[in-house]
Amino acid sequence: MFDEEEIPTKTYRILHGRILGLVEGLEAMRQAIEKILSTPRFQYEIYSESYGHDLEDLIGEEMALAEMEVERLISEALLVDDRILSIENFNITPGVDRSSLQVSFTVSTLFGDIAEGMEVEL
Repeated sequence: MFDEEEIPTKTYRILHGRILGLVEGLEAMRQAIEKILSTPRFQYEIYSESYGHDLEDLIGEEMALAEMEVERLISEALLVDDRILSIENFNITPGVDRSSLQVSFTVSTLFGDIAEGMEVEL
């Protein structure tokens, strides 16, 4: 029988486009979530077909449809990472100019919970 070995989360710390040392655990997860949510799926050949988001599919959609779909699209993008357990507590509100959505949510990971938020252009 094989013992399951925990894969470390240590990764390079990226801040303002520069690599500045290393991070691990919850901070590495925070960075992974940010990177997934800032990478459109299929745009970069370096990433697999399952990496990134499809939020650009909401551009041009009616506000009501976008509000219903944004939770699913964010969840699908993040749950590909097996260190992420769930995405909960979505709060979705129209942006100031009604051409975007303000979205906040909590990401539960193996290392703890992370409060996230983002603006999604419509």
